[in-house]
Amino acid sequence: MANDPRVVVDTNVLISGLLGIKNSPSGKILKAMRNQKFILINSPLILKEIGEVINRKRIVKITKMSVEERKSFLEELIERGEVSAGNQLSKIIGRDVKDDKILACAYEAKADYIVTGDEDLLVLKEYEGTMITTPKEFIEILSL
Repeated sequence: MANDPRVVVDTNVLISGLLGIKNSPSGKILKAMRNQKFILINSPLILKEIGEVINRKRIVKITKMSVEERKSFLEELIERGEVSAGNQLSKIIGRDVKDDKILACAYEAKADYIVTGDEDLLVLKEYEGTMITTPKEFIEILSL
């Protein structure tokens, strides 16, 4: 894992991976995370957001995940990766202030990639040396 890419995976990609088809780009990213094909980077704010989203009634209804399974998924995200404080931005450039937690986490952890479906982040293409890619682009980078 020493040369594996350091990656911040946006909440929208992780949730899509849980909701979607296993062979979808987001599903492949979730599988690659579980197979340790990259180093997952999170922050307390990102983990909080993921916890809030997977506990929404609509998401629970679609995934049919029990409380224990949802808790286990969050624990898996913590265990399989690194947690960065995610408080520091070199400069604020995001179009949506809610995306600052993703940029801050990537900046602090010196991430190689941010993987997202969020146009407000994708339009940046790069932030302080971190490439911002779609799930489809990232699975091509990983050759999945």
